Amino acid sequence: MKKYLFFLTTLAIVFMVSSCKQNGKTNDADSTNDSTSVADSAAIEEEKPNLDYNTTDAKTFGLNGCVAKVVTTTFMATLEGDKLVKGMVSNRTDSLTTFDEKGRVTLDSYANPYVYDADGKFIKGRSKESKMTRDKEGRITNYSNRENANHWEGYDYSFEYDKQGRINSIEWAGWEEGESYALTYKDDQLYPSSMHIDGVACADIYKTDIRYKYTKFDEKGNWTAREMYYDIMQTTEAYEGNENPAKDYSKEYYIQERTITYY
Repeated sequence: MKKYLFFLTTLAIVFMVSSCKQNGKTNDADSTNDSTSVADSAAIEEEKPNLDYNTTDAKTFGLNGCVAKVVTTTFMATLEGDKLVKGMVSNRTDSLTTFDEKGRVTLDSYANPYVYDADGKFIKGRSKESKMTRDKEGRITNYSNRENANHWEGYDYSFEYDKQGRINSIEWAGWEEGESYALTYKDDQLYPSSMHIDGVACADIYKTDIRYKYTKFDEKGNWTAREMYYDIMQTTEAYEGNENPAKDYSKEYYIQERTITYY
């Protein structure tokens, strides 16, 4: 089965520990400016004076500020002329991402839970056999899940970062399926302008190119609405008697909206 991870705005920038004002504010959609930069993000962080919040995990998942919760809803859309028209809510599940008051991710947008001990050490994911590793900058580089020590089925996520600290490669591997994601950015923006997916599920093979258009931002510089343009190719593995399997090409369109709650 295809497993599109819509919620890959997992974009990290230079990481820092910042203090945030604890106000429980929710931002939906205020600005339409599409020019948030790494420098802009740093300026935003300096404005927060009171909460001991490490922004590393928020930045890993493409977020500015001291974020508590992000809810992402995906809508189907139709292309009418050169504009997307929002339709009904997609059957693709909403994404929920949460962070504790220290800034540690507790649920990521792929539904992976994170449990820490009193010292902030990762001790459990979906089970006690889950593992998570970080690089020397504190960024998540791998998350793996096994139900128990003797259960070999599971999945792994691996993340790589570009020179500006943004995620540019994601590998997801399951039991009989897997996907590779390559993200590209415009200039020094924090969110991807496009993404390419190579996927396999048993004998099915697919390639997907996604182009993003960001339409709304909140006062922290986080996007709250975007359009998604999909070009999809699906085929199957070649085998004797079917050396040149047919390729099916299609286009899909979606609109995503995010509600972001801050500490």
